Amino acid sequence: MKKILTVTVMVITAFCLTLAPAAAADKKAASEAKKSESSAKANAPSTETSSGGDLRSGENSIPVSSTISNLMFASNDMSYLVPRDLSSRWGFVFAYNYYKFINEDKSSAIADSPTGADAPDLRFWLSKRLDNNDSYYVRARYGRLNLKGDNSLAPPNSKNIGLKFDMLYYTFNRKPDLSVKIGRQFLRVGRGFTYANIHDGIHVEKLYPRWVLNGFAARTQPRETNADQSNAGYLNRSYRDFYGFQADYLGLKNKKVYGYVLAERDGKVKIPASTKDFDYDANYAGAGIEGSFKPNWPYYFEYVMQNGKTAASNALTGTDSIKANAYYLGTDYYFQKNKYKPFLTLEYAHASGDPDRASVTDVIGGNRAGTDDKNFMPYGVYDLGLALHPRFSNINVFKFGGFIKPFYKSEAFKEMQLGAKYMIYNKSDVNGAISDSLATVANKKVGTGYDLYMTWRAYSDTLIYVNYGVFSPGDAFPVGRRDKSKLINFGTTLFF
Repeated sequence: MKKILTVTVMVITAFCLTLAPAAAADKKAASEAKKSESSAKANAPSTETSSGGDLRSGENSIPVSSTISNLMFASNDMSYLVPRDLSSRWGFVFAYNYYKFINEDKSSAIADSPTGADAPDLRFWLSKRLDNNDSYYVRARYGRLNLKGDNSLAPPNSKNIGLKFDMLYYTFNRKPDLSVKIGRQFLRVGRGFTYANIHDGIHVEKLYPRWVLNGFAARTQPRETNADQSNAGYLNRSYRDFYGFQADYLGLKNKKVYGYVLAERDGKVKIPASTKDFDYDANYAGAGIEGSFKPNWPYYFEYVMQNGKTAASNALTGTDSIKANAYYLGTDYYFQKNKYKPFLTLEYAHASGDPDRASVTDVIGGNRAGTDDKNFMPYGVYDLGLALHPRFSNINVFKFGGFIKPFYKSEAFKEMQLGAKYMIYNKSDVNGAISDSLATVANKKVGTGYDLYMTWRAYSDTLIYVNYGVFSPGDAFPVGRRDKSKLINFGTTLFF
């Protein structure tokens, strides 16, 4: 818990996130946007991509994250809808979120610390399309993360995110079938759970009648939090490089088939007075399909294999092989003719685990020397529940939920959407660790959880949301650590 809460809030988490006013269905918004982009671009005068257009507009306030720190910024850390018309626009976005933690340590006998947090966030953005069809996008951000009732962490107990450019890129659009984007930008592969983030790099997209090809090279932002928290100085020493290529095939009716490769290379951060290797160099190969049984019944599936090399926990030098995998599949059903605009969602997610790992992210506490590392290590975003908020490593998650707009007759509340999701969690490897370090028992049953959501677009420029999550620990947690944990989040996002 201490280690998680001291992690500097990453610029994007989650996500998916791509450019939506809050991180609700950023993973899904990015996917839906990509599908609409790919089919529309062939007839568009430019290849500049723009996000949004997700059918799930009411899910815009559901946080997507893998750590508490990221979760606390998830609702206001996304990219906020890059404008489709870049002919000279600017604006402000202000978001405020409050979080209440109850029994995060899974024990009502232990005092909660911290008890909550608030996270104000202000962004100013500017975009313009030039006469030669090139464009640029700039977004500056100032934010804070203030912990409440924190009795265990060293001061200061708040994090000043400070003023920074969290997006800054220029797009060359000289040809209708080719675009080149340079700068700090949102990048991803597949549906975003393997890799999705705002990083510094170059992205090239080439369009063909039935194909869309994408390639990029990028580096983590300066002082970005390192996923490996056992690496001394992890708060500002990431320096990871990512190289990706993806091909989308659009020649099949009502579906898109895609494949990608991704290489992650550790920056080999120098640690004073240490001879320990912390190398983690991973390669990913993924394939997926997105389609629909009917116009109102979409589905998706993605499978990814991971290999590479990792330093061992119990050896100063040398590396061992990575052999891991993950997949994500699901479907949604929209009742299009129903005035209440309901839809149902069903998902199953699997990420492999390693039996000798005590940590799913760190080298120290990680793989044992002389064995293959079977733990899947993602650098993306995903929605696996509010209260447990696990990383997508050594875990199987079944999710079922639905959303509805019950007040469609009311002029004031017609854009209010209510929703709920139920989750069942199990370990992939019974002996391996999950991201919650309290789940120390060799048992597959991690537990169950449910989330409740309320999103209300009170005005065209005002979004109000309340999220409530409950997790009930299972037999993977020891006796004394099986009390329900809860997370309450409410906030607002204002667009100017």
